[in-house]
Amino acid sequence: MRLVRAGRRGFTGDAAVLADDEHRAQVTDYFADLVRPFGAGPVTALSGQSYGEMARALVAGVVPATEPVDLLVLAFSIHDVWPGRATATYLSHVCPGTPMSFAICDQGSASPFTGLRVIGDYGARRALLVVVEQSSLPYESAAATPAAHRGVAMLYESARGTRVTEVRQYPDVAPEAVPEAARLEVAELSAGHPRARLVLSDSLVGVWPDRPDHTAAPAGQPTTGVWWQLAGAPEGAVLVGDYDRELRYLCFAVVEVE
Repeated sequence: MRLVRAGRRGFTGDAAVLADDEHRAQVTDYFADLVRPFGAGPVTALSGQSYGEMARALVAGVVPATEPVDLLVLAFSIHDVWPGRATATYLSHVCPGTPMSFAICDQGSASPFTGLRVIGDYGARRALLVVVEQSSLPYESAAATPAAHRGVAMLYESARGTRVTEVRQYPDVAPEAVPEAARLEVAELSAGHPRARLVLSDSLVGVWPDRPDHTAAPAGQPTTGVWWQLAGAPEGAVLVGDYDRELRYLCFAVVEVE
């Protein structure tokens, strides 16, 4: 698969659906019920974004009506403010081609890499990977949240003579084991793609002191960071690397940008 078109966008304010007082109250109660057994409570003033609306705007900018999509994969980590919606199904409805759709979550920053694996294994002629994150949590938590609401949409196409996108994922990698594992992976992948530009997340950079020269992904965007940088990359191969400190996933992928 090759990356033929990409779009990235920041979002501000709250989702339009939060203007509905009834919806706001229902979502607040819903999350209050979920976190009560853990001794937490809902936030006093619910705010945030709906991934359906974020992704719909991204899809409109990346997928022309004349280029129907066969597969859509939505990757995210943090809850949005419309938990009752089957967002991937909704996006299939608004995306040209009414594609088969999947949502991938609960894998932290590894979710988009898993999305690329799904795309590669599915064998679609044209596939869309949408990566979104918002900076608000709908319940009390000490966990760090992203710096901003952001989303990236990437349209991939199969092409004769183009390498299948390479994805490498490793679970349960301790921080102290990351430097050696990352060094070996980058060396091996770079051997097959000698001109590939290297993009690393701030999380991976933080545990890899002797890292090679690279392009830094935006800090504070754990899910969209490396993909935001990829969406603005010029033509050629790009090697992206990420590390999730909480879930201890180490991930790499080589993407051919057209």
